[in-house]
Amino acid sequence: MITVRAARPDEYERVGALTIDAYRALPVDHLWGGYDDAILDTAGRARGAEVLVAVSDDDTILGSVTYVADASTDWGEWIEPDEAQFRLLAVDPAARGLGAGVALVAACVERANATGQAMMIHTTPWMQTAQRIYTRFGFERRPERDVPYEEWLEEGYDLPREWIGQPFLAYGWYPARTGADVRATR
Repeated sequence: MITVRAARPDEYERVGALTIDAYRALPVDHLWGGYDDAILDTAGRARGAEVLVAVSDDDTILGSVTYVADASTDWGEWIEPDEAQFRLLAVDPAARGLGAGVALVAACVERANATGQAMMIHTTPWMQTAQRIYTRFGFERRPERDVPYEEWLEEGYDLPREWIGQPFLAYGWYPARTGADVRATR
């Protein structure tokens, strides 16, 4: 059985390393421009957001996610004041297929549902497995909320060629539209 709970400070290093490992397993580099340093600063993320972990029965960390309930925090990105989001959803490559990603998305949906918030998340074209999970939970593709390449690109990045022209893809979740029964998706 997989349980989702708040990450403890003594687990922050493992959460950062696990997230880096998951991102390294993607077919295109997602760690350019210093993003790996931001990911490894799990304690910094936990100051402005909720870092959650999915653990097995023996308390082994299988995955993690950062839940952002307030757009004004440092980790709120491309969301409106009344929206929540989650970021850095990551499952240990050795634990894929066990349900940790689903459990983490369910925990985020439950949190947003409890506060009546919609969620807006952004993903990349190379995260198709995650996109299938989002669709199972009732997330809707929102192309009008995509973040175009020209908007997010900052000068000075050594950008991998695969990223040139690629937007971040937006997905929205709305409690009233989904019926908000997140248990049915597990």
